Amino acid sequence: MNEQKQTRLKRAGKLLILWGVLHLTLLLAVYPMISAINEGMQQIIERPAQKQATEQVSARFRSIMQTAVTLVEICLWAYPVICLLTGVSILQARHLTGCVVGAALVCVSVPLGTILGIWTLILLRDSEIRTLFDPQMSAQNLSDA
Repeated sequence: MNEQKQTRLKRAGKLLILWGVLHLTLLLAVYPMISAINEGMQQIIERPAQKQATEQVSARFRSIMQTAVTLVEICLWAYPVICLLTGVSILQARHLTGCVVGAALVCVSVPLGTILGIWTLILLRDSEIRTLFDPQMSAQNLSDA
């Protein structure tokens, strides 16, 4: 296997870990602001309504907004975890399918995440690099040599 390809793969794994740590740090810094916005929305929604129809709309709106905020929070916390897990898996050369899915999900963060994700996908597509992830194939290639 080409040493240069292994070096690039390890560099991609380290960059993914760095990218995940950066996003996690940013999320922890911004989270108090997100919580304040969420509390402000709750106060606006929970104002006493003057009419029955307004109360029904308010309850429906509250339900939709709570669901939307919960989904956004889950995505915000999942993204750095996915980046970290993908980077660690690449460095350990384990779970090729998970690495490909993780690299594709990293592309969501435009523009640097897209560049990093596409570069990682290109690296993971290489047949020589794929043999690192499959121990049976690696053993077979060593016995053939």
